[in-house]
Amino acid sequence: PPPLWSAGVRSPEVAMSDTQPLTKDSARENWGSIADVVNAPLIEVPWDASWISVVFMWLTLPLSLVQGVIAGLCKCAYVVVSIGTCCIPCSRSCCSLMGSVLAGNPLYMAWTWWRYTVAGLTALIANSKSRLALFMWEHAAFGSADYWWHGEGVWCWSYDMCSKILMSEQARKSAFGCIASCSPDLFASGILIFLPNLADPECEWKMIRNVLHKFMLDTGLSAYKTRMGELSGLLAKEWPEPKVVDLSDKGRLQRSVAKCVFYVLFGKWVEEADADDLTGWRTFAFWFILPRLVQRFLFNIGIKKVKTLREKTCGIVEKYGVQGVFEDMNKELGRWRRTMDVKLCDEVMYVVGFAGIGGTCAAVESVASFLQVKIPAEASAHLIDFKDRDTMDKMVVAYMKDPEKYIREVVRMDPPVTSATAALKEDTTISLAGRDFELPKGLLNQYVLSMANRDESVFPDPSKFNPDRPNLNKALTWNGAFGASNESDFPRICPGRHLSLDIVRTVIGHVLGVSAEYDRALSAAGCC
Repeated sequence: PPPLWSAGVRSPEVAMSDTQPLTKDSARENWGSIADVVNAPLIEVPWDASWISVVFMWLTLPLSLVQGVIAGLCKCAYVVVSIGTCCIPCSRSCCSLMGSVLAGNPLYMAWTWWRYTVAGLTALIANSKSRLALFMWEHAAFGSADYWWHGEGVWCWSYDMCSKILMSEQARKSAFGCIASCSPDLFASGILIFLPNLADPECEWKMIRNVLHKFMLDTGLSAYKTRMGELSGLLAKEWPEPKVVDLSDKGRLQRSVAKCVFYVLFGKWVEEADADDLTGWRTFAFWFILPRLVQRFLFNIGIKKVKTLREKTCGIVEKYGVQGVFEDMNKELGRWRRTMDVKLCDEVMYVVGFAGIGGTCAAVESVASFLQVKIPAEASAHLIDFKDRDTMDKMVVAYMKDPEKYIREVVRMDPPVTSATAALKEDTTISLAGRDFELPKGLLNQYVLSMANRDESVFPDPSKFNPDRPNLNKALTWNGAFGASNESDFPRICPGRHLSLDIVRTVIGHVLGVSAEYDRALSAAGCC
């Protein structure tokens, strides 16, 4: 089939080159080298993440372990290492993580990060390795109020607060998980999730999002609809006799998602080895959340893995000859045009891989776990109640009744993206653990989607699995109320939300034997 982006957007010269094998002699002049992109000079490495800090972290590790383990198990101690205490003079400015952040992360306060790193890891392990359970524990530690401190900023959780941020212009930075990102080695610089959405219609965020939609994610294009309809047949050819037990085969589920995403976007069904490489966007999830200090403490193992993944991903784009989409996208960026086409390819494929493949894989795995009445690997048992659907037969019946509602309820309870990073747009007074703090404009502000989706004022009995909820369209799972009457009020809603939901339905439906025609008929009937 023709590429999704082929109709009316490419020059004849580009179209012709895309049908021919790419050799060194025919290589695009402006394509560039992905190795140069991932090995570019590091951006804004603070002193507390310097190699000298790492060396001293190793040398003083026993001290950090003692303090960190105590803080990770005791809520009061956790608050003290995070923001200090009024009982100890100058503890906030001299001995807390907040003090280090507000001082610009100087080397002399790096030790606050060493113990906090241990404290955070201890708390995560103590909370069943569930990010949602960790966030709720931290929220309780800070008095169960509107905000708490984690990493380099403040976190908020309520549905109203998260919605307010999501419906506004967001001042964003190169940060992930409320910590400065490792760029450009772990994270590609300039990716969509780091750019502020401004009122200016020609701001960088708007320009890139527009071309991303035009060339890849326009669900109204006939090519998109055709490809989505072909996925079931393609899966059936190489996975002819799926069994319910295959729901436990994460590797196969992940490869199927990777192939489906690439096919819908580019019209190429990738080989098994290439799909296996693309699943790295899911299997390397652990490495994305670690700050540079920890990456270096672990000898940059994770950064090396992700750099290789980015190189392989762009290599797959080249292997299947679909560079033309990125060349044409780059031409339409005007003053935001990248000097090398491969730079834009890396940025876009980072988002496609991280959110499109990684996020959709996480959703498929969660749905597969729920169907088997199992707690997903990254969830916590005490936060999920299956009592009304406590057998696999009941779960399958619930899915068959309405696949879309079932999927939406699963990802409400166990969202692939648990939170996102914005920044305070003005100096703000915020209460933390009963004390008021004057915090500066630009400080990182994380909004927690996974907790907003459990706000009892919107979703009563939030831990109960109930795909019959009447307001599932209000869930903020896709960075906005997907399908709600006010969906257009969320400017940063996930541009690939339809693609993600469609692929989850397709892969799970294939395993359960739900025909694509039946699934589409339910959707067209206005379910959910």
